[in-house]
Amino acid sequence: LPALFNVSRLHSEMSASPSGEPSGRLVDFNQLTWDQLNQIHQTLQTDIQNITSSYGSLRVGVGRYKTSEDCLQHISDENKDKDILVPLTSSLYIPGKLKDIKKVIVEIGDKFFVEKDVKEAKAFLERKIEILEKQVKAVGDVLGRKNQDIQVVNMVRRAKAQEALAAQSQAQNASTS
Repeated sequence: LPALFNVSRLHSEMSASPSGEPSGRLVDFNQLTWDQLNQIHQTLQTDIQNITSSYGSLRVGVGRYKTSEDCLQHISDENKDKDILVPLTSSLYIPGKLKDIKKVIVEIGDKFFVEKDVKEAKAFLERKIEILEKQVKAVGDVLGRKNQDIQVVNMVRRAKAQEALAAQSQAQNASTS
């Protein structure tokens, strides 16, 4: 059962060689002890949980920017001076009127806001969505590799457990004969 693994992937997917593959030494899982395999398995599980959380946060971010982009479609001459609900928090709104249909306030970072015209705001949101979607893809790729790695570790662990059971069975048969 060939089970080669690049050890550096346990520590960082970002330390890649120019070819895009992580640099580091290859280890044959079949040569590792049960405890070493369990340690790698635990590390991979933790990595997968953390990466899955990051992946979900990025997906939520993309959704929020797309919602904002959709909302900009409703800012038009026909909606000027119409009553709207202005969000103060995600669950608290106050009544307001859409007065200025030329400018919007855009959050450009961690609670930093800038006034932009609607066209600039749309362009900003499109760029942010593109950047986040690239990050989602990159994180998804890393998550896929980590899932493949844990599958290999589980295969080797099962094989080692079967070998141990077979050896134990042989030892019992030899002692009873």
